[in-house]
Amino acid sequence: MTTYIKTAAMITLLIFLPPLGWLFMYKYSTFDKKTNLALAAVCMVFFIYANISAGNMENIFGSSKGFEQSLTPKEFQEKFNASARRLAPNLNLTIDEPLTVADKTFRYDFSPTLTLEGTVAGEQITELKLFAEPKNQDESFQVINVLGLLISTLNPELDAEDRGEVMRDLRMLKEVSTEGTYDWTTTRGRVTYSVHADKGKSTFTAALK
Repeated sequence: MTTYIKTAAMITLLIFLPPLGWLFMYKYSTFDKKTNLALAAVCMVFFIYANISAGNMENIFGSSKGFEQSLTPKEFQEKFNASARRLAPNLNLTIDEPLTVADKTFRYDFSPTLTLEGTVAGEQITELKLFAEPKNQDESFQVINVLGLLISTLNPELDAEDRGEVMRDLRMLKEVSTEGTYDWTTTRGRVTYSVHADKGKSTFTAALK
């Protein structure tokens, strides 16, 4: 391979596949260190600019899913209902009313003891909260299922075991209907889940980091 071909291949890789281009530069470049650094910097600037212009920032920082894309209330309702139909078709846990935004929030009651509240900035949801006060085992079971659907909606890449792990991190599977006060937090992707419980009343929060 001639020097000209090596240099052309290196520049092409630096522009379109930076990590591979850096490796190629390390092994085959005939330039000195300062020239290599300058060339790599120029190619990286071009790579970032080209992806920003094309609207493809996920090519640089990784693809985004679920809550990371920012959902409008309507989009959240559609995705939540799709998760409910797929994961809990017999539990009647779909959101059957439009999520109308008022004073930067919306609200939906699954039952008298289980309420969903969303905070909206512009048209996008920034935070979701579930307020729960289960009185019996059936209501505790409903809380767990709604939270599982919420996690599935916001982190669709998680499988059943991963969703269960989130709830275990939040001590949901054994403490949702117990007395006492506790706070737990866990993160998946860019979504931070937390729970605050005090004497049977629980607040579960999902917020975009």
